[in-house]
Amino acid sequence: MPPTSQQLELIRRASGLTLDAEGELQHEGDPILHPGLHALFQSGLDVLPTGEAIVRVGDQWAYVLSPGSPFVVQRLWVDGAQVALDLNTGETVHMPAECVQLRLRGEHELTVALPQPGRIARFGRRAWHGLADGFDMAEDGGVWLHLGPHRLLVQRGEAQIQSLALPLPRHDD
Repeated sequence: MPPTSQQLELIRRASGLTLDAEGELQHEGDPILHPGLHALFQSGLDVLPTGEAIVRVGDQWAYVLSPGSPFVVQRLWVDGAQVALDLNTGETVHMPAECVQLRLRGEHELTVALPQPGRIARFGRRAWHGLADGFDMAEDGGVWLHLGPHRLLVQRGEAQIQSLALPLPRHDD
């Protein structure tokens, strides 16, 4: 007999999967070292409409405890007229520079809106430090990030970043 929806919810919540600040999955506190399993789980990271992080494997999924968005920028770079973001999921997301929406929350959390509606990614430490020399304070107190030929506005505060209308592949339940 298949599990009831309540049993399935308990199983999904008891996965033991966590995501660290750099976007690496762990199981019960230990890193996932097998390269194939690591790649499978990282590529299966997703977010439910409730905002909870999950990992999908085929048509099955489980909850993942995450200190924020499960999507983590590992590198931000210029690719011609576009800006590219390498994510912990293994994806590289390309966006026109004028569509990049950056937000600084507090002193240490930089986020960016992803093309898929309602999704944001947070910057991992390496990506954040790799950009450090590119930040500039404007006379009016604004913050700008210089990235190659692009000058990107960095908004401040907790306000929600608007979603972009660029399509990304979606995985349905």
